[in-house]
Amino acid sequence: MFNFPTRFPGFLFLSCAAFFFRSLTKGLLALINGTVFTEIKDSLRDLYLSDSRPWLVGFSGGKDSTMVAGLIFEMLKTLPADQRTKKVSFLCTDTRVEIPAIVGMIEGTLDRMRRFADANALNVEVHLLKPPPAETFWVNIIGRGYPPPNRHFRWCTQRMKIDPVNVFVERTLGRTGQAILHLGARRAESASRSQTLAGIALKNGLRRHPDLPRVDVSNPIEHLTTEQVWAYLLQNSPPWGGSNQELYRLYKDAGGGECPIHIDTSTPSCGNSRFGCWTCTVVERDKASEGLLASGDERMEAMLEFRELLLEMQDPANGWRDTKRMNGADGNGPIIMKGRRHLLRELLKLQDSVSMKLISDEELLLIQQHWKSARDPDDGRGVARILNSHSGIPMHDLRNTARLRKLEAEIAAEKNLSAETLQRLVSKVEEFSENNRAHGLPAELTRILKDDLEAIKNAA
Repeated sequence: MFNFPTRFPGFLFLSCAAFFFRSLTKGLLALINGTVFTEIKDSLRDLYLSDSRPWLVGFSGGKDSTMVAGLIFEMLKTLPADQRTKKVSFLCTDTRVEIPAIVGMIEGTLDRMRRFADANALNVEVHLLKPPPAETFWVNIIGRGYPPPNRHFRWCTQRMKIDPVNVFVERTLGRTGQAILHLGARRAESASRSQTLAGIALKNGLRRHPDLPRVDVSNPIEHLTTEQVWAYLLQNSPPWGGSNQELYRLYKDAGGGECPIHIDTSTPSCGNSRFGCWTCTVVERDKASEGLLASGDERMEAMLEFRELLLEMQDPANGWRDTKRMNGADGNGPIIMKGRRHLLRELLKLQDSVSMKLISDEELLLIQQHWKSARDPDDGRGVARILNSHSGIPMHDLRNTARLRKLEAEIAAEKNLSAETLQRLVSKVEEFSENNRAHGLPAELTRILKDDLEAIKNAA
């Protein structure tokens, strides 16, 4: 039996006792956490082997989805090769306006995941999903004139995050296919998230997806605390290689959390602490971008300044918004053409400033198409003039030659329409044709004709 010396200093005894207690507590927590993580992997293994339904895994690159991905990869690695019969698809969405530091990290992670899965025959696919060019942030804002999103009109989530995932799911599974979707949602993440998870009925540990009736949702880390998530990530290297230290440093520098992968409209908004789009005007302050700037990412200074311009465009009091809605009713409408041109000029300057490709040539062409059918239409060369003035790069649009404009004027006079109205009608038909769709076209044409009648009435 160990005996303390008779003159053992009291403060030293207390220090040793405290050290022993901390070590014991730390060891117990590690043991408890290790047991919890093992139980989650065992549960995932049982679920994997229970039926033939393929798996979908939402991956945003943040701490929670990284943990879920790591647990699933570890579980798959332990299975015998002949039991890895189920297809597992990791889905990540890139809105095309993500914070640059996040894009770089996620692209590297997805590449390592893909190579590790192939090398170990895990039957895993990795997909980086993006909105189609016609639905990107810049085509909607600068082309269609949509006001920058706010909490009451958060059009960006549906078009840029939810739709790409839903299109992939429907294309992959078909109309009758079934699947299990794994997400990194946790009750401790926020009060709204806890309420959302608690309010959905459980069946065999799964929840029914609200919009995809043949998809069940699994939340394997639902009851873990944030401390447990970081304990797992910092005590374990990712199965696909690399280190979770980079992710930890990113959170530390940005001082915020990540936007979750959105799979339905019930998923709460990003809130006040988030990684996500550097253009986000839903939050009052972009703490993540501010934190990255403070930690040395100089690109964020110019990007935050551009975000201030978007906030200015968002407020109708600043005079950048039409006084009529897109349907012709009185009210706060789209960004006026003057504002859209200004945004494009400033975006091209920003693109040069940060040395990044922020807008594609295809988006520029689509923006021009929308400008031609706007309420105050462009002559079909506005984008080309801005681009040429900015960089000297020509942009050819052969559909608006002088001969065609003359023909349009003749037809407009014959049909008792203004040439501007006819041009808008033709451009709108071309826009729908290029997107291979007809739904909504009659309503759009009717709206343009109503504008023409309104102009005639005002002129009289």
